[in-house]
Amino acid sequence: METPFPYSAGPAKREDIEEIWRLMVDVNLAEAGTPGFGLTEIENWLTGEPIVIGEDVLVVRDDSGAIVGVEIVDSRPPFVRPHAIGGVHPDHVGRGIGHAMLTWAQTRSMERIDEAPPAAKVLFLTFTAGDHEHSAQTMRNFGLEMVRYFLDMEIEFEAKPPHPVVPDGLTIRLFDPETELDALAELTTDGFRDHYGFVEGPLETRIEWLRHWMTQSDHDPSLWWVVEDGDQLVGFNLCEPANEGREEVGYVASLAVLPTHRGRGLGRALLLTAFNRFYEMGKTGAGLGVDADSLTGATRLYESVGMSPGSRYALWEKVLRDGEDLATRELDA
Repeated sequence: METPFPYSAGPAKREDIEEIWRLMVDVNLAEAGTPGFGLTEIENWLTGEPIVIGEDVLVVRDDSGAIVGVEIVDSRPPFVRPHAIGGVHPDHVGRGIGHAMLTWAQTRSMERIDEAPPAAKVLFLTFTAGDHEHSAQTMRNFGLEMVRYFLDMEIEFEAKPPHPVVPDGLTIRLFDPETELDALAELTTDGFRDHYGFVEGPLETRIEWLRHWMTQSDHDPSLWWVVEDGDQLVGFNLCEPANEGREEVGYVASLAVLPTHRGRGLGRALLLTAFNRFYEMGKTGAGLGVDADSLTGATRLYESVGMSPGSRYALWEKVLRDGEDLATRELDA
């Protein structure tokens, strides 16, 4: 990658992960006012499928050798929506580093375009802090279009959360990793099929993603719940014990209910199950991320249990190859 003088760029190494994390925190604090990432989150992301740290993570260094820019390309089957996540240290913005990193990320994404289905549209995606104009202008200059906002939402526990009311005939219980991994992978696919941007990939990829998640150093099996209806799993709530590195706040990482079981209060019951567990653990609140214009009305659910919107992030996209869009964009009437 060509970089402006006096900077240099090269592949990241595992020993760079903590410095990458510190940089990403500095960037997010400057642009969104929140840390954005915990160290464990970055470690787990950069050391598991589909990221190959020596190929998919680029770092830019100044003349002292310090990392001042990072770009991460996350591309997974079926390779139609490669994501680039990155940032430049606030002391080094406006010098062409961001544009150079986007150029590298787009080139890296193009290298795998032949792995996408032949007739499928391929989009290059990235995120910025929703109200950071310099980042937005960088994206526009690169030919990207802003298409959607996503929100962080959070609640502070002023008292013990309400007890969850589980619909009749259903049971919320802990997930059994020994016997239910394949079923959970199928459930996460079916539960998110009608969410904006969803693209169905190989089931094995999702199984490996869950398996890697369960090996993370901060994984807490007491924070993974499923909903049982007879012998069928119909919902899930997979949580983590910290939010953006803040140990005092729990994180609702992935929650969904099958369409056949929505509208009965099950999503609310799953949330309150997590909130009660967080409260028992001594957490002062909980957070999550959500599509600001959720096709399934998730934002209204979260507001109904007392959660409030915080930081806003913009999703940008650019067409790398035209064709059939395999992603969910809207729901049938």
